[in-house]
Parts: sequence; C-alpha cells; structure tokens
Amino acid sequence: MTTCATCGRGTATAAVESSHPTSEGTVRYRRCACGTRWMELTHAVLAARTRPVQ
Repeated sequence: MTTCATCGRGTATAAVESSHPTSEGTVRYRRCACGTRWMELTHAVLAARTRPVQ
C-alpha cells in the first residue's frame, strides 16, 4: 500500500505506532493523519554475493 485507503495521503508520512520483529520480517502498525490505522509486514532482504570468493 502506498496511499491511505481513506484519504489518499502517502503512507510514508504515516506515524509508526509500534514495530515488532518476527520470523517473517518486521510488523509495523501505522496511523495516518486522518486516523486510519493499518498493519504492514516488511520482509527481511538478504544481500547476495555477486562475485566468487578468491
């Protein structure tokens, strides 16, 4: 989600009420300026080696 479903504001400006690490990534509970709340899950990204070790 990139915009609030209620008012259309960008979700990047929504306040993070709480954030919790889980086995799947990080769960964040956000609140928009209009009062709408939602939960988002961000998955952990692991870097891949791009060249072999010598």
